[in-house]
Amino acid sequence: MLFRFRTAIVLVFALAIGPLAFGQIGSQAPQPQPTSTAVVDLDHVLDSHPTFMSTMESLKAEYQKTMEDFEARRKKLASDASQLNDALTPDSPEFKKKQEMLVGEESKLRLEVVNKEKEFGERQARLIMDTYNQVVSAVDIAAKHYKYDMVVRYSRKQTTKMDPKKPNTVQIGLDREVIYFNSQHDLTDTIVAMLKRDVQSTPASASAAKGPQTATPGNGALRR
Repeated sequence: MLFRFRTAIVLVFALAIGPLAFGQIGSQAPQPQPTSTAVVDLDHVLDSHPTFMSTMESLKAEYQKTMEDFEARRKKLASDASQLNDALTPDSPEFKKKQEMLVGEESKLRLEVVNKEKEFGERQARLIMDTYNQVVSAVDIAAKHYKYDMVVRYSRKQTTKMDPKKPNTVQIGLDREVIYFNSQHDLTDTIVAMLKRDVQSTPASASAAKGPQTATPGNGALRR
């Protein structure tokens, strides 16, 4: 009987201090703090960049012209080799001499093609990297100005309403990484305005080395 009485007292005491104890633990645990997040459509920013697309097109045109010149030289070598077979016998000293020359020219041409492709690949990568750094720098300035803790990349194309009659819209909708955001926190147009104001007609590689010329998104770049 005494054992049951003591057990009852312990249970009552535990029930009395239990909520208090859990309350203290809960108050000591770190509470999640709201984070201010913005979004940026990077594809739209690049498409609207004042110099990126035109510089990229110029680079592509230069690459295509260079490859066409290489192809013309290759065809000339092939034609010379064909004429050599028609003009001389394979066992003649002159044939062997010209054949070695043509083989050497062909090897030289192949090496030039490889080196040029590498050069154009690096130039393209440099252009993309410098332009991206311009965008990131502008985002950093805008985020600090508007006091955002995080800026997430998204695509405006993925915000299009899904339509089962257009299966591609459904797939695009399922692939989107940002499911919901307040359109007031879209910095895309602000970033585009900042780049158009600061970059102007300066090539991406030169402008990226200098960095943005302003400290805030003001002077026409402010959001509405």
